[in-house]
Amino acid sequence: MSSLAVSAALDPNQWQVFLDELAQVLGTRVCTQLIGYDQLTRAAPLACSSGYDPQILELYETHYADKNPFAENFSRCAVGDVISTFQLCPPATLKKTQFYADLLAPLEDITGGGGCMLAYDADRMFLLGGNMRARDRDKYEADWLRLCDDLAPIIRQSLEINRTISGLSFEKWAAEQHLLGSGTAIMVVDPAMTIHFACGQAQALLDKGTLIGNGFGRRVRFRSEETQREFAAFTRFQAKGEGIFKNWSLEDEEGHKWTCRTMGVRLADLDRTPFGAFMDKSISAVLVALKPEKNRASLKDHVQRLLGLSLAETVTVLKLREGLTPAEIAQDRQISVHTARNQIKAALSKTGCRRQSDLVRKVEQLHQQMIWRS
Repeated sequence: MSSLAVSAALDPNQWQVFLDELAQVLGTRVCTQLIGYDQLTRAAPLACSSGYDPQILELYETHYADKNPFAENFSRCAVGDVISTFQLCPPATLKKTQFYADLLAPLEDITGGGGCMLAYDADRMFLLGGNMRARDRDKYEADWLRLCDDLAPIIRQSLEINRTISGLSFEKWAAEQHLLGSGTAIMVVDPAMTIHFACGQAQALLDKGTLIGNGFGRRVRFRSEETQREFAAFTRFQAKGEGIFKNWSLEDEEGHKWTCRTMGVRLADLDRTPFGAFMDKSISAVLVALKPEKNRASLKDHVQRLLGLSLAETVTVLKLREGLTPAEIAQDRQISVHTARNQIKAALSKTGCRRQSDLVRKVEQLHQQMIWRS
């Protein structure tokens, strides 16, 4: 499912394929949907679905698009929230509506399920959702909500890339999308480490050579040999067609800290890409985003204070956010794996998070708050 979501990043027609597959993942019928709009790009609203009766969809568009009892509560959902349909609209309330009588009841009482808020601000709203039969809730709903939670970060990244196809330049996308922020250096690198695209900030870094540079054949070269090896392994893995993410923390020759975010994408057989035709029929590519860490020390203080963690727990959590495994954290901090895992468990307990991904998301939200306030 992750690979399909990544393929939709550069070919929006693939969202339908993604939803069709997603509807079958759990082993029971789930009516899936990806809906939203983006006023910034002035693109047509995104409205893809799978599993719904076409006549029901037509009835919804004709009579109920502005009378959706679930949509009335979307504004209460924060980005990243996963919420069940019963939480959005209690069954007792829902079943009194004509919406239920005309749309949900005829499809075998599909009042179970739920979804995830992918984006919600003044310019746009995107939501991933799914409806299942009420009788399937006990067996399948928890798994469905976990699946939405796991897929949400990848879908958000793919929707951001969709913006480029809708008319924004790649540099503008990188500057405006909230995971990177302004001043980000962007490159596109193929599995052989060859640089095919570099925005102005990236080219300046390459020319300066204190963090990254050009090797033979315009191949990217990181100052750190360890990062070079890890990045080379990442691009080789990406060549197999896996759309994955990885973060690194880098330091240049002047002692400045940088965050390096990478995302693997497939470009094969696409008619268009936001980077022009230079990668015609390439198997895959890696998007590389480099941004200075101006607030690293203050982020540690911010996380420790607001989440109520110890200093050691905070440092471990920040390493987790960078994409390190417990074993890698232990090696980096020169502590035992047992200690690293205990610190992660303590942080999960103190923050009320069930999974490491929830904890990383909470820290990322604090980081974004700092960026916007700075």
